Amino acid sequence: MASENHKNSLIMFGNHLKVLRKSKGLSHRKLAAKCNIDHADLVRYEKGDINMSFNSLIELSQGLEITLKDLMDF
Repeated sequence: MASENHKNSLIMFGNHLKVLRKSKGLSHRKLAAKCNIDHADLVRYEKGDINMSFNSLIELSQGLEITLKDLMDF
């Protein structure tokens, strides 16, 4: 189980991801398709419910057409 600090970080990242996705005008399904990620997982990432792999972070940055650094700047 993630510590409270880790859980808060997941929530903060999820909120940031949601803002980035919406700023690009993408639905969950459209971004998930661009990233080859299940849309249900994307929803859970945005809620801070689950952690993700490094590969998923790379896919998200590419799908959002931003740098990994910008994705992680939350």
